Amino acid sequence: MSGSLETTDEIAETVVTALEDYQLLSITVVTENADDPEAAVKGLVALHLNWTEENRETATLIARHRNEVAAGPLSERLMASNKEYFASMKTWIDRQSENGRMPPVSFNLMHAVTFAPTQEIAKLAIAGRLKKPLPEYAEALGNAAWAGLRALPGRQRDPVSR
Repeated sequence: MSGSLETTDEIAETVVTALEDYQLLSITVVTENADDPEAAVKGLVALHLNWTEENRETATLIARHRNEVAAGPLSERLMASNKEYFASMKTWIDRQSENGRMPPVSFNLMHAVTFAPTQEIAKLAIAGRLKKPLPEYAEALGNAAWAGLRALPGRQRDPVSR
């Protein structure tokens, strides 16, 4: 992103476009690793760290303005993108659990275990509090995310009625 954004509309457009693009990249990671959830989870962690490293200004805008953008004129566009993203990720999670490759966890739990530590380290980097580049944390955080997901008990599903 070059130059500074002047208006609320420019900020909102930048935030929504960046989130849409990031969500598509995330869907690509799980699609390309459809039969390997470990690689997918580690890929999602690496994506987040690499993307933040390469897009610090945009990442800062998202962190600072996401809630107001979600409540503003572009809220429907953002909700539509989120809906597609969540559906794709839920489908991927369900497919992995049905094939016994990972516990049947909810999207919210999967997201929290995978991204909370990753987002925290990204915030520290954006604040200038880390000495190493963000991508150097990808292996350790990816391993931790995968181990965390594997340690979770599966959610209970209602039997399918026939």
